[in-house]
Amino acid sequence: MRDVFVKIIALFNVVRGYNLIILALAQYLASLFIFAPTTNHMQTLLNPKLNGIIFASVLSAAAGYIINNFYDLEKDEIKRPLLAYLNKKVSQGFKLRFYLFLNALALVIAALVSWRVLVFFALYQFLVWVYSHRANRVVYIKNLFSVLIRVIPFFALFLFFENYSWNVFSHAGFLTALLFITDLVKDLSSQKADAIYGYHTLPLAYGEQLTKIVFCISILIAIGFAAYLVNTPEIGWMKYYLYSTSIILIFIGFIIFRISSIQDYKILHLIFKALIVMGVISIIFIEIKPLTL
Repeated sequence: MRDVFVKIIALFNVVRGYNLIILALAQYLASLFIFAPTTNHMQTLLNPKLNGIIFASVLSAAAGYIINNFYDLEKDEIKRPLLAYLNKKVSQGFKLRFYLFLNALALVIAALVSWRVLVFFALYQFLVWVYSHRANRVVYIKNLFSVLIRVIPFFALFLFFENYSWNVFSHAGFLTALLFITDLVKDLSSQKADAIYGYHTLPLAYGEQLTKIVFCISILIAIGFAAYLVNTPEIGWMKYYLYSTSIILIFIGFIIFRISSIQDYKILHLIFKALIVMGVISIIFIEIKPLTL
């Protein structure tokens, strides 16, 4: 019984269950408050096509984490030894079979929604495999590819709602910038493991200074999207999250060139992950507008 429990925990870690929960929550909240704010919330939540898209997104993302773990297991032994030890409780053969099963199930669900959604997720699954197999070792496209495959599930919502307003794109742009910054910090914190296993990241190829310059440019882009959003009447009380996040980004931008230890980079990585999670939760506050209280 104990071994079964350990394997369940290991599998939850392999598929990054916590990330999948955040992904599903973000898609539901974005559907309610960003893509279709004027539609009855219960009507949106009970829509079978929307649920199908979100389930297909979660299953495809879970499969993506599995194949990425499959290729990065040796690297994780240096970077995250305890988690790597736990992941070994699930055999590589089982991971591959579960990966294929999740992808197939996601495509079946996508096909029940529409042929366009089926094609969308088939392409998405292919891009995830390309990233795990090859692209995550190519310095010029690694970070952009990594962010792209994490943002793509949200574009599936465009297929459903057909909402192409600048407000929606600004939310997507802000999220993309935060994810890109987080990915850069992750590379800064894992330089030792990346060097050993031949991952050509930006810090290893061009040095920490240039990486930090790109980091600061990305901060300015994120703040630019935040500045636009806080001036839109639709943003509600989410503007306070955008204000506070912008202040934090400016502060980090000033101190980033003084940071050099791996431990500091890991703390910074956790801070950005927390900002993303808080950003997802803050979507709820779009519905709360000071003028209506």
